[in-house]
Amino acid sequence: MTPALDPLDLSILRLCLERPRAGVREYARLLGVARGTVQSRLDRMARLGVITGYEPTLAPAALGFTGLAYVRLNLAQGVLDHVTERLAEIPEVIQVDSIAGDADLMCHVVSTGPENTEEVIQQIVAVPGVLRSRTEPVLRRRVPHRVRPLIERMARDASASDR
Repeated sequence: MTPALDPLDLSILRLCLERPRAGVREYARLLGVARGTVQSRLDRMARLGVITGYEPTLAPAALGFTGLAYVRLNLAQGVLDHVTERLAEIPEVIQVDSIAGDADLMCHVVSTGPENTEEVIQQIVAVPGVLRSRTEPVLRRRVPHRVRPLIERMARDASASDR
């Protein structure tokens, strides 16, 4: 279920994305509302799961992990949770999603280079229950992970419905 976000919520989210280090007091000043109002809205959106964290966004490449690949896994029946737990123990596996289609899991993997990519893949396929893998190296990221266009769309939709 999608939580109801009003124009003020969307404005706060937009500011959080545009100026993540500004802080609640600055957001309140820019929006012309009380600091407590902004804080209560942020707390509510965190409780609803709209805001999922406050940690900085880090670039694996800047940390020396310049290789990026997607690894699709086919699993034996009944091992999904166990395999997922084991994959979470591999530091270079930075995200794992259950998927529909020709595979069971999609792993987002970083590495320090081709040799390290091979080592990580060997760790992945050694997990009991992994039957097959297919690796798709990323050549270049064309559109980075982003959320701001969604907030902009929601704000436009809310504005259009108020007319």
